[in-house]
Amino acid sequence: MVTPLIVILVDLYGWLGSNLLVAVPLIVVSASVLTFFDLLLLQRKPQEILSVSKFLDHSFSRFWLMMGAKFAEEETENGVPALVSHASGTIIELGPGSGCQVHRYDPKKVTKIYGLEPCKGLHAQLRENAKKAGLSDVYTIVPCGVEDVECLRKYGVDREAFDTVLSIQVLCSVPNQKETVAALYRLLKPGGQMIVYEHVKSRDFFSSFLQTVYMLVWPYLLANCHLDRDTAQTLRDAGKWAKVDLQLPTAEDAWQVVPRIKGRLIKAA
Repeated sequence: MVTPLIVILVDLYGWLGSNLLVAVPLIVVSASVLTFFDLLLLQRKPQEILSVSKFLDHSFSRFWLMMGAKFAEEETENGVPALVSHASGTIIELGPGSGCQVHRYDPKKVTKIYGLEPCKGLHAQLRENAKKAGLSDVYTIVPCGVEDVECLRKYGVDREAFDTVLSIQVLCSVPNQKETVAALYRLLKPGGQMIVYEHVKSRDFFSSFLQTVYMLVWPYLLANCHLDRDTAQTLRDAGKWAKVDLQLPTAEDAWQVVPRIKGRLIKAA
């Protein structure tokens, strides 16, 4: 019963096309309803419903397993595969989700990858996708965010130990963006690179106003996702960079409610 409903929801997203701000809330709400009945009637785990954190983890996992691959397909038009292929050496992947980026790594460039993914409901698919990409021997799932220093230490994640930090549409939803980016900067070796593809605050008055309206409900529907963060400036302010190569939204993109930045920043030696 659940599987046909998931197919219908994914088809709904395709039918609505690029209208992300209409399709995603509908699918998120639907995923939450499915999760509620799944936990209550099929898995018979009502205690998981009563725990807000566990229920949100289940709901987001279901949503991302439904839609993550679809979002990744759309990224091919925006240069994300080429960005990911620049990742090299020892890598931190922030919020890998179900592993939609792992097949985009160049295995010849990779020494080790640490995927920081606190949503445990996504770990099985992430592990499977790493295996399909031939990276299971070098991919370690770290079940926490970058702010959890004690957890990171258990997995050997230390300061100035990483050649690359990769963040693909994750910095919008971290609890404190400035603290997160500063922590990621500290993890980079001198000369290391931060690779990003993120949606940001619009510079257009009307689009910015729409972002403000959507923000009344958007973070609650989509795992704390914020539409109005000035991520480019936060990245620049994180520390001293030898090179900042960020592609900002163009004038033609100004009207978009979800404009994006992409590129690389190289930490000063």
